[in-house]
Amino acid sequence: MSAPFYTIHRNLLIIILWGLIIAKCFTLEYFVHIYSVPINSALYVWTLSISMAAAATFVFVRLKSQEGHDQASLQPNLIIWAICSVGILLLLTAGFFFHSIPPFTIPACLAVLIGLGYGTQGLLDKNTIYTGSGIGWWIGAALLFGQSTVNNLLIFALLIIAFSVCPTVLYMIRQTQSLKHTSRL
Repeated sequence: MSAPFYTIHRNLLIIILWGLIIAKCFTLEYFVHIYSVPINSALYVWTLSISMAAAATFVFVRLKSQEGHDQASLQPNLIIWAICSVGILLLLTAGFFFHSIPPFTIPACLAVLIGLGYGTQGLLDKNTIYTGSGIGWWIGAALLFGQSTVNNLLIFALLIIAFSVCPTVLYMIRQTQSLKHTSRL
């Protein structure tokens, strides 16, 4: 396989990794609330999982920086997701530290921001997979705003799988098929 093939897969695998880890955290948080498990979920669910994913991401970024590939084509997407990340951090800060947002409304607000990121990326890249993902996130946000219960945690985890992980896998499959088709010509 060629270098672009591996580069595409590594870039997408980190998105899939984070998507699955965050979905797992929201699912476990749901069960902690439903069954009133007497644990500190911030420590045992979120911190452990995110620290492991952060370590994997750190290794990934180090490998990418050593390769020295041209990242100019990724620049607009990095800006889009940096802006969305700042919005997510501000939202989480407002919700958890200042208690200005009801806790089960936070997933709906996150869905709006993530949908904005995917929708913008899809429109700029002319990528129907990510545009559809953004629309799916907004529909999911409407569903989440319609109820503000503990069920939002589980629904949000399912939205991550449906509109972040699955579209990324689909995009990876399409890119692989495209590269294989191009190499045959």
